[in-house]
Amino acid sequence: MNYVAEAEDLVRNLRNRMGPSAYDIAWLARLRDPSTGDARWPDLVVWLLEHQQPDGSWGGEIPYYHDRIISTLSACIALQQNGRSRSSEEAIARAEKFLWRNLHLLARDPFELVGFELIFPTLLAEAQQLGLDVPTHTCGYGRIQTTKLRLIPPEMLYSPHVSTILSIEFLGRSGQVGKLREALTEIGSLGNSPAATAYYLSLIGDDDQALEYLESVRSHMPHIIPVFPFRTFELTWVLNNLAAANLSIRHMISEDAWRTLQHELNRHSVGFDPTFEVPDGDTTSVCCRVLLAAGYNVDPQILQQYEDRQKQVFRTYFYERNPSVSTNVHALEALSLMKDYPNRAEVQDQIITMLLDSRKYNTFWIDKWHASPYYATAHTLTALLNAREYLAPVCQHTVDWIEHTQRDDGSWGYFEHGTIEETAFAMSALLHFNRRRPVDAETLHRGAAYLAREHRGPASTYPQLWIVKSLYAPYDIVRSSILGALIMYEQTFGRTP
Repeated sequence: MNYVAEAEDLVRNLRNRMGPSAYDIAWLARLRDPSTGDARWPDLVVWLLEHQQPDGSWGGEIPYYHDRIISTLSACIALQQNGRSRSSEEAIARAEKFLWRNLHLLARDPFELVGFELIFPTLLAEAQQLGLDVPTHTCGYGRIQTTKLRLIPPEMLYSPHVSTILSIEFLGRSGQVGKLREALTEIGSLGNSPAATAYYLSLIGDDDQALEYLESVRSHMPHIIPVFPFRTFELTWVLNNLAAANLSIRHMISEDAWRTLQHELNRHSVGFDPTFEVPDGDTTSVCCRVLLAAGYNVDPQILQQYEDRQKQVFRTYFYERNPSVSTNVHALEALSLMKDYPNRAEVQDQIITMLLDSRKYNTFWIDKWHASPYYATAHTLTALLNAREYLAPVCQHTVDWIEHTQRDDGSWGYFEHGTIEETAFAMSALLHFNRRRPVDAETLHRGAAYLAREHRGPASTYPQLWIVKSLYAPYDIVRSSILGALIMYEQTFGRTP
């Protein structure tokens, strides 16, 4: 197998592919044709009926309670409004039981979803108003919603430059249509979010630009995805995964593509797509890192604006409640190549201290952008070793945890079963560590054999593990992680698994 050739082909054919989002599908299923009063897209109502989980919920394959709860509420509301069938009534009844039996399990998840504290109380209240038999308490999220809103200046609430726009449906019936219209992006979306854009249409009734955006989302893939488009995020993450596997990325995209990326960054910083007007410290850090790795210059001030000197961390977004481990990991990786960053060594040490302090049980890391600890742990371990090689002994507990949590089939997985994505993360971490201290070779052989055996499967089988307003699977980013791990294995052992 020529995994390097596969990686190069992957970069040339990125297509913004993601798995389905039941949460967003339900929002579009709410909309009605103004001429008939029926569902505008009845096929989406059918999709909901066909994709209810056996336990009565909706959401990704992985039983992540925040995802299942918010997706189930969203689907219940859509079916209550536009289902109009015995099948819909039966699906709602099963979902109501799920909500009562599982709402209290939210605390089991490693992290909440993006905007959950804003959206969940509003959805629950709306379900109650529609007469649905749902819980009457919010597990404390009503208070958390208030706390979050206190962080955001009222005049910034509708701003297309603040991350709240991605979750603006939390406003419910109180949303101001005029301000929402002003916040539409050049492609007719609210925050590149199908759900938020559908929410706007549910208030205004009709808007050609917003409808055109939703039609483009519908035609993009056989299902509705949670964000679209996301070109900068996809390209930079794929290149970053391949650079981490010691591949030269300079010639994987054209000079014009590199200049476009550099121009986009130099405007101020970047978000997950040029049409998304909310820049973030995570994508900016990764963009800086890949440009520097490819030999381009980057102004340190672009990254410096995300440094929170008071908290001694790098932020993802302004007005965020919790710092992100992976954002600080990516900032650390960018700093390793940014020799002219002011007080670079001091800032690196601050990040390293923050990362070591945030390790759970002195063993692994979790992060708010991914449901699995293997994602945050692999990225953090690699960044720490690259920044300060003497930290290898300090990280031995983490390596022991990864080695001992391998499953019998050679895979890794934090939830009910192993997954190819989590296996790629675990393998990448162990292979990086193996360059400093030996790792059990049999563990690596078994993990590589699993990856080689499973990586030919369709991307549609990748479970949703990434966190936005629902769980999602960015197919080609996941595939680049898998290929990166296989390439590193070949580099280490001189053969394919």
